[in-house]
Amino acid sequence: MDLIKKSTLRENVTNSIRRAIVNNKIEPGARIIETKIAKKLGVSQSPVREALRELELMGLVENKPYQGCFVKTLTRKDIKDAYKLRAYLEMLAVREAAENITENDLKNMDSLIKQMKLFAQSGFKEEFIEMDIDFHKLIIHVANNHLLEKTWNMVNLGQWTFITAKISGKNLTELASRHESIFESLKEGNGEKASQYMKNHIEELSEELSEEILTKFEDD
Repeated sequence: MDLIKKSTLRENVTNSIRRAIVNNKIEPGARIIETKIAKKLGVSQSPVREALRELELMGLVENKPYQGCFVKTLTRKDIKDAYKLRAYLEMLAVREAAENITENDLKNMDSLIKQMKLFAQSGFKEEFIEMDIDFHKLIIHVANNHLLEKTWNMVNLGQWTFITAKISGKNLTELASRHESIFESLKEGNGEKASQYMKNHIEELSEELSEEILTKFEDD
């Protein structure tokens, strides 16, 4: 893990620990010691503690009473549960977004897809992931359902995109192109159609990760 600047503290600490977990630099079952992580990142224990709470909500770490915080060994059920929740929330969001979307929102979505493709073709995985998250985050925001947005943010569902891109065997260009049908449906103002495409997209990701996880992590 790289030393980070203190400007975007909590987010960078969370991202740094998450990357270390996904890249197996901190292995499943390993105990996470706040003082050691804080020293490595050049920060206090407070942002590390906050980051671990976020990662616990994501399901990447778990706190065991009187033992400490440990990297969770992901199972197929963990993947399916997370993506099932994501599908429900984003299907609802995209239906509501179809009623509220503006020309400027569509312009921004189109730009995000183009950037995704560009980063995919250039092999810039981190930048691709950020654009992918921003695309889904924009749909959540355009839905204008504050409780839905709060729930989506609280459990960090967008951050599962990092796990998808790291574990899935699909190339980034293919992942980028899947967003086009959702975008076109929103452009038509067809919420039901957009919702079905969103369902298909997230269910495909869930199935792909469930297969890949057999060789990446322990199963149930």
